Amino acid sequence: MSIKLHIAESNFVVREGLKAVFARQPEVDIVGVTDKSVQLKDEILSSNPQVLLINYDTNDFHASDVMQSLRLIPGLRVVGITPCCEPETLRKLLDAGLCAHLMSDCDQDEIVDSVLCSARGEKFFCGKILDILNASEGNKTQHDCEPVTISERELEILQLVAQGLTTKQIAEMIHLSFHTVMTHRKNMMGKLGINNTAGLIIYAVRENLISPNRFLFSESNSTN
Repeated sequence: MSIKLHIAESNFVVREGLKAVFARQPEVDIVGVTDKSVQLKDEILSSNPQVLLINYDTNDFHASDVMQSLRLIPGLRVVGITPCCEPETLRKLLDAGLCAHLMSDCDQDEIVDSVLCSARGEKFFCGKILDILNASEGNKTQHDCEPVTISERELEILQLVAQGLTTKQIAEMIHLSFHTVMTHRKNMMGKLGINNTAGLIIYAVRENLISPNRFLFSESNSTN
């Protein structure tokens, strides 16, 4: 079954380029294309997409369009693609439910992957986006533009880590080996530029994967 994609981009050249890219993807069906904010509400309600790919940093589209779209269509996966990125705006969008973000200068394969991964329920971030977020919190990381995706299994483990479970407890709960759970944890830390359990929990809270008042942790969890 094809992924139903709606594109929201005000720049004609970029819009046509995105249409051409996804027209060549057999697993994607472009169900709508919008070039102005005032048309977006009616057009996405009509097209009912699974994924909305939107450049919200223009004169015609704004962060509020992302938030409105998420409210209008339950379960909608929104991918932001912008030429630049303000950390505070990005945090608000992540809180609202944005699941993926990349930069306009990312290559074609990465843009396609962002939509495919988002449709599968994964989070997808260009490495530069994570650098921007980490820098705004006083953490210096250096990613290139390679994508950072968090799989459904990794998200599941991340939520359990944030609830204070040890690696052994998680392994027993989800019927994986201790080593496999540790590998998933290390992979997530490497992807996100995080070096301790506290960092994973902060990420989980920021992404609304767990409520701030639900977690209990200690640094010992990183080795348990």
